[in-house]
Amino acid sequence: MTKRTEIAMKNLVIKMGIVLLLVIGLLMLFYSTDDFNELEEKENTATREVKPVNPVLTEGAGSYVGKDIDDWTETYGYPERIYAADNKYQHYIYRLADAFYDVRVRERQIGMIYATGVEADIAPLSVNQRAAEIYQGTSINTEPVIRTADGDYHLELSEADMKTQLLIRYGKVYMQVYIDRLSGRVMAARFMTPDMLVQMQPYTAHLNGRPLERTIKKVRPLLQQLNEQETLTAVINMMRANYEVHNLTAAASVKPLCQSQGAALSSGNGYDAAEVVNDWLNSSDRDMMLNSQYDRIQTAVKGCYAVRYLNE
Repeated sequence: MTKRTEIAMKNLVIKMGIVLLLVIGLLMLFYSTDDFNELEEKENTATREVKPVNPVLTEGAGSYVGKDIDDWTETYGYPERIYAADNKYQHYIYRLADAFYDVRVRERQIGMIYATGVEADIAPLSVNQRAAEIYQGTSINTEPVIRTADGDYHLELSEADMKTQLLIRYGKVYMQVYIDRLSGRVMAARFMTPDMLVQMQPYTAHLNGRPLERTIKKVRPLLQQLNEQETLTAVINMMRANYEVHNLTAAASVKPLCQSQGAALSSGNGYDAAEVVNDWLNSSDRDMMLNSQYDRIQTAVKGCYAVRYLNE
């Protein structure tokens, strides 16, 4: 073998070695990238599957939902009034100096509690708290699904709902937070079981993919009407107290308010007095509700919810 041939062979071996090293490097890079992508995908999947859950309520009015009414009365005593509600429930009404509670009971079990007033215990929140603070560390699902014997109820919270009637789940209890959109503060809260939320249907809803139309009961027995009128006045007075405005005194109404027109009149439909008052608070009726010039109020719940504000 000549010297020139020997040099050529060495160069060939070197070139083959370089090519081999390049091939090995590319293979290592390919498999390591594939492993990295697989690991990253697993991490992303794990991240998607982890959903923060709000803790079960252990204090406040909401902690009594689902329990026997005796548990509630041991703390709050006997109610001021008891009257019939829809679907065989009963209203247990508590009107305190700076708090108001409407407890819904059926077969001794608490299904819903509405609470308002500056001293109302709506833990983990509080009345007059800034609503913006709720989003700090709270899990909120704007499209919750409630599974029942009838099927899956899909609820959808609109942008307006997020600003006026936010929904938060704590364990098996749902908390509906009533907010004054203008001030950005919490005004009241409603705690309820999933069944009561489905029954109330305060949001856009679908059952097994089919859109549901909300129906509002407008005809009530006379005794229920009279009690609901008193509740309507009490809730409005609590809203006024939240803004340090004096209470209104109930006045008799001669004409049916739902068929009336004129100034200082608010009317509308809703699930109950609490919902209607929150609607008025977040509409042009707000100014009348919180106006210190009015001293008396006429109410009606036959055919609709309606109030007329009066001066002395």
